[in-house]
Amino acid sequence: MKTREVVDGFLSDCKLRGLSLKTQKDYSRYANYLPSLSPLFPPKPLIIQTFLAGVKSPYLADLIYRIFHAVGGYTERTYGNNKSGVPNYPNFMRSVTRPRVPKKIMPTISIKELDKLSWILQSATIRDKAILCLFIDTAIRIGEAAHFQLKDIYADRIIVQGKTGFRIAPLSPFTRDLLLALPAHEDGYVFHGRAGKPLKESGLYKIVKKYLLKIGYKGSQYGPQVLRRSFSKIWFSEGGDPKSLQLIYGHANIETTMKYYVAWQIEDVIQIHRKHSPIKVFEELK
Repeated sequence: MKTREVVDGFLSDCKLRGLSLKTQKDYSRYANYLPSLSPLFPPKPLIIQTFLAGVKSPYLADLIYRIFHAVGGYTERTYGNNKSGVPNYPNFMRSVTRPRVPKKIMPTISIKELDKLSWILQSATIRDKAILCLFIDTAIRIGEAAHFQLKDIYADRIIVQGKTGFRIAPLSPFTRDLLLALPAHEDGYVFHGRAGKPLKESGLYKIVKKYLLKIGYKGSQYGPQVLRRSFSKIWFSEGGDPKSLQLIYGHANIETTMKYYVAWQIEDVIQIHRKHSPIKVFEELK
């Protein structure tokens, strides 16, 4: 079997499953490496291993690994098992070592920075205020906000077109009123630029970045994803539970949501450390 046929079938399957355009674009870009690595399917694990070792960025290498693994999972499911129950095409990535990815501290804003942001937004335009409040209140992704339409706004919720399809996200009355106060356009989209055209992801990113800079935020990232992560930090600090957060975030797997919880727990650890660290013996010697 030719690898080209497998990759084409995999990409068609992704389209039929309604994956987001960004996800389909990433899958297409990197899955298409496979036919050049091995014209015949399945590729030998050593070929894949050597290719991944040559990718300079460990994060990109891990992304490619996961996409290749998805292709292998697709073929294992699609082509079934033989009479002995063994897959005709077992996932060729099972014997490939996954690249090691260094852990990163993902930037968020603090409660004090959020308070400062609320003060600055008092003098902002209704559009900018609505954009920032939507991200802060619902934790939706930037791509979801770019496709957000007036028909998706209800009294206490919004309909979000996300990675895993449509989902419901809770909406506060304050944010709803801001959204409904925006001028209506025939195209149905909620957010528009100066020319009257719907705001794209790049436009939404610039607006969020502008206000993050105004509050003195000095993180390594400036887009709505910062507000999305900050949502989980504040959610857990206020006693929110992981399962509800999973539904709000639109995660298909609770394990993805729990990564936010584990990252937040360091705040608790710091407080416990201050209380119980042996260094207190030296502090008493002052």
